[in-house]
Amino acid sequence: MSLVSRLIKALRPPAPKVPPLKIASVLAPPLAAGGWWHDDPAEQLRNYRSWVYAAVNAIAQEAARHRPFLFVNTGQAEHEQTALPHTHPLCRLLERPNPWLTPWELWYLTVVYLELTGNCFWYVAPQSVGETRLSAPGEIWLIPTPWVRVVPDRERFVKEYRVTASGVEEAFSPDEIIHLKYPNPLDPHYGLSPLQANALTVDANTELLRSRYQTFHAGQRPGVVLQTEQTLTDQTVSRLEEKIAAKFGGRDNWHRPLVLEQGLKASPWTLTPAEMDFLNSARMTRDEILAVFRVPPPITGVVENMGLGADIWFGARVMFCEGTIQPKLDLIGQVLTRDLASRYGPDVGVYFPDCSPRNQDQRRKDDELDARLGLRTFNEIRKGRGLEPFPDPRFDRPILPRELDGK
Repeated sequence: MSLVSRLIKALRPPAPKVPPLKIASVLAPPLAAGGWWHDDPAEQLRNYRSWVYAAVNAIAQEAARHRPFLFVNTGQAEHEQTALPHTHPLCRLLERPNPWLTPWELWYLTVVYLELTGNCFWYVAPQSVGETRLSAPGEIWLIPTPWVRVVPDRERFVKEYRVTASGVEEAFSPDEIIHLKYPNPLDPHYGLSPLQANALTVDANTELLRSRYQTFHAGQRPGVVLQTEQTLTDQTVSRLEEKIAAKFGGRDNWHRPLVLEQGLKASPWTLTPAEMDFLNSARMTRDEILAVFRVPPPITGVVENMGLGADIWFGARVMFCEGTIQPKLDLIGQVLTRDLASRYGPDVGVYFPDCSPRNQDQRRKDDELDARLGLRTFNEIRKGRGLEPFPDPRFDRPILPRELDGK
C-alpha cells in the first residue's frame, strides 16, 4: 500500500470507542502535571482550540493569502530576479500540489503544523516516466507530524524519515521529505513551536474554560452560608445539602428564593481576593497566549477601544504582518529554495514579497521617485510589479530630468 493510500485511509474518522467501565476511574492515574503534552505532537494538535485556534488560524489564513515569487537569480539586485513562467514545472507543482489539495490549503496547513508542533513534513512524491524516476517531484503531500520520526545520522545529519500510518512503518530518504521547522536550541532535528513554549498557560486557560462551563452547567450557587447554633448530625447535613442541590442546582433554579428551616441563619458568601483573581485570570491567559504567538488582539476580533476606528486596525495589521507573518514566510521561502527549488537549477529560488500594508504605499512612492529621477526605467518598475513591459524601446531607457539630460 502506497503512502498516499495510507494517508487517505488514516484521515478517515475512526470507529467510535467503547466507553471504559466506571471502575476504571477508581484505578486511573492522578491528574497529569500542567504542560505534560509539551513533547507529544498528537496532543499538541488537540490543543488547536480556544485562543490557540484564534491565534494560529489568524496566522495561517494570512500566510495562505500570499503567493510565493518563483524566480531565476541573475544578480544581486531585485530587478535581476527573473520570474519563472507559469508553465514552469515548479510553478505547476505549487499551483496544484496534488489532486485533493489546493495551494491555499497547502500553505494554511503548513503554517498550522509549524505553529502547533514546530515541524511540517512535505512528502514530495517523485515523478516517473515509465520505469525512469525523475528528480523533479510530481506531487506534494502533507504528512501529519505525529506520524513522522527523524532518524539522525552522524555524517549526513538525517539518515531517513520513518513514517507510521495505519500501523505500517515505512522509511523515506531525505530527498523524499522536505522538513520545515522552527529553530530549536534544544534539538537540531526537531522544531520548537510557540505552543510548546506556552504549554502551561494553555493548560491554565483550558482549566478556566472547564471551570466556567461547570459553573454555568450546575447553575449559580445561592451565595449564602447556612449557620446554626445546634449540633447537626451527618444525616441532617447530608439531607440539607441534597435538598438545596435538588432545589437550586441547574441553570433554571438558581433564582428561586431560599426558605430556611427553624434555627438556620443565612450570611452572604463573598469572594476572597484570591477567588476574584482567579475569575479575572482568563483575560490574562488570553493575553499571554496571543503574545507568545505574536498576534495583536484586534486581529482575533478583540477590540477594546472602538473610538480609534480604522487606525487601530491598520496599526494591528502592520504589527502583525511585519513582526509575525513576514519572518515565517522568509523562513519557508529559504527552506523551499534549499530543498525544492534547487532541484530545478542552482539559481532558482523562492521568496515571499513583503506583506506589510504600509510598505505597499511606500513602494508606490519609491517607484514614482525613481522614475522621476531616472534611477529606474519604466519597464524595470513594471517588471518589479509583475507586469508586462511596454514594447516601445524608449521605456527601457531612464527618463532623466531636463537639467541632467544634456539637452
